[in-house]
Amino acid sequence: MNRYEFQELFEEIGEKSSELRKKIVMIIGSGSLGSTVSDMLHREGVPLKIVDKGRSEIKDLQHQSLYLEEDDNKFKVKQIKKRLEPINTKNKIRTFHEDLVEDNLFLLDSVDIIIDCSNDLETMKMVGNYVKKKTQLINCKYAGSKGTIFISNRKHYFKDVVEKIKIGDINKEGLINSTVHLAAGIIVSQALKILVGEKITDNFILFDVWKDSVRRISI
Repeated sequence: MNRYEFQELFEEIGEKSSELRKKIVMIIGSGSLGSTVSDMLHREGVPLKIVDKGRSEIKDLQHQSLYLEEDDNKFKVKQIKKRLEPINTKNKIRTFHEDLVEDNLFLLDSVDIIIDCSNDLETMKMVGNYVKKKTQLINCKYAGSKGTIFISNRKHYFKDVVEKIKIGDINKEGLINSTVHLAAGIIVSQALKILVGEKITDNFILFDVWKDSVRRISI
């Protein structure tokens, strides 16, 4: 049985399916968005690196789809590996149980795409300043039903769009899980395009899942 039969039947990927197994995606953060993006890319057979030092909490299960009640207070990167590996035992996952700070930004080197799911503006700025135009970068800031997604094909710096981000904090505005899944769907589809060599343009996307709204803003 061919595990990736449907992926290969999808015309835009087709014979380039095997190329996905040769790439590496770095995911910063393994919370709501990071765990969802990791799950989706892992099922597509994309090797992953994941960095996070946080713990899973019961209150987060409302907007997280990978963790279980028994994961409460356990380190997320340890649990994410435990949850993902049985889904696709041949796909490689490396996890780093640490906060991403200036001293370990070298973890972002030698990967094909960096997806910043930290949902923290200071981390996003730090990553953007380090990456510049070396590596293709996707990041997302989200809260409530709204989010912004920056997709860089190495033509623009994150600093070019940071002033356009007007998204609040989930600790003040809350979060519904459909916000996470809409963001993850856009991010994963864009990542797959990049990984199979399809040309993409730099994009800054605003969405509000409650208002059925998705729009691009010119950079």
